[in-house]
Formats: sequence, structure tokens, C-alpha cells
Amino acid sequence: MSNSLIEADLSLRPDGTHNTPEAVARYYEEWTERYIEGFGSFFQAQQTRTPAQLMAYIAQGIGLSEGQRLLDAGCGIGGPAIELARQYAVEVEGVTISPVQVQKAQTAIAEARGDLKGSVNVREGDFHRLGELYGEASFDAVYFLEALVHSHDPERVIQEVRKVLKPYGRLYIKDLFQGPSIPENEAGIRYAQAQTNAHFCLHVRPMGEILDLLNRNGFMMQYFRRPLFEEVFDLGNAFTAKHHFKLRPDQNTPWRDEGFIYLNWMELMAVRMY
Repeated sequence: MSNSLIEADLSLRPDGTHNTPEAVARYYEEWTERYIEGFGSFFQAQQTRTPAQLMAYIAQGIGLSEGQRLLDAGCGIGGPAIELARQYAVEVEGVTISPVQVQKAQTAIAEARGDLKGSVNVREGDFHRLGELYGEASFDAVYFLEALVHSHDPERVIQEVRKVLKPYGRLYIKDLFQGPSIPENEAGIRYAQAQTNAHFCLHVRPMGEILDLLNRNGFMMQYFRRPLFEEVFDLGNAFTAKHHFKLRPDQNTPWRDEGFIYLNWMELMAVRMY
């Protein structure tokens, strides 16, 4: 990786070729080690003080109870899934598009096995095809932790989630969404969002788009809010700065957080109604 500023090829953005499942798999084949260096086993830009605190918060948000079967969609190297199984007597299935992440997750599961109250299994697969990977109505809850934003077709993903969720099963999403529209900053916001999408194989969408998809695919919203963390640790700032991510077209120095808001962190929980 060059030390020069990274400027994305914004021509990749309109047709979505930068975040197909194949592109995301290639991205994580190259970047997984860098993510481990920057985030540990939890590939979460927005975290709490400790992984245990984060997963206790998410477990409460899902309404976790002993004996449930969960799907971690876009599970990375398994950090969140392992922590849930460590704290709670639950069965967690994880799926990731990246073969290297599967290998690392399986190693971590083997190392943690004696500490787990529940169980964890991670496999390679595409969360756009969950119905082919898992049985119908086989999960009590499905969760995405900063993962759905990688999807080029979130409606397909939500339809697949509905197949594998039990009736009245829960879908939890913690993710990035487009930030506020500020007319005087409109050009800069569009540029920054396009840079983010192209560099990190994402498609950051308006919040209302995902809510509409959930509504028309048989989900009832339980809550939609900014995460209620007592303390927020945004590791994404340090990560993007370290790798010389360029936020603005006129920027001639490595990226810094200067109060330029173009993304929102939000979480939601919805229930499959039919």
C-alpha cells in the first residue's frame, strides 16, 4: 500500500460493480490483516470500551435468551459470534464471503471453545443466498453488524433473511447510513460518500430506503435509533487516517476528522410478521 493519498475510482460507483459479492470477497482477501491490526477480532468502526460491553448491548437490543439459534450475517473473523457464545448459552452460525476470514474464524473458535457457554460455527457463503445455505425458518434472530452496507442488493438480502427467520423472529442491524443533507455542503458530501463506497466496497444508503424494504417484505419495526452507547469509540477514524483515505477533492493531507458529517450510525430491530 502506497503512502500517498488514496483517491477512489468514482466511475465504479454508479453500476455497483465495486461491491458485488465477488468484489467484497477480493477486498477482504487483501484487507483482512489490516482490519485485524486496526480493529482486532471485531471489525466494528463504532465500538464500546470493550467487546464484551458491545455484545452485551447488542444481546439486549435483540432480546437474546438462552437456547436461541442466531445467524451472524457477514461475520468477519467471528469475534462477535464468539463473544455472544462466550456470554450466553446460544448457538451462533456465522457466514462470510471471504475464505481467509473463515479460516481465521475457525482457528479462533477452536481456541475459545473451552470458554463458550454456547456454540459457534462459521462457513463461507453469500448472504444474498441464505435460503440455499440454511433451512427455512431455522433462526430465532439474524443480525448484521456493519455488514449489510456491503450489499449491492439489500432487498434480496432481506428477502433471504425472511426465509431463514422463524415467524416473529428478529432482525437486528447496526450500520452506516447516509448523513444529513446540507445544501451548502452537498457536493462535498456526495464526494465523501462516493469515496467511502468505492474504497471499502460499500453502498451507504439513505435510512428510509432500508426501512421501506423491511416494511414491504413483511417486517414490523420495533425500534430505529442512534446506538445508545454510554461511550463511543470510533476506530474508523484512526483506520482511515492510517491508510491515507482521501475525504475531500481539495484535500492534500491524510484524512482527519474535522467535524465533516456525511454518515450516520444507526441501529434497528424488526420482527418477521408473516
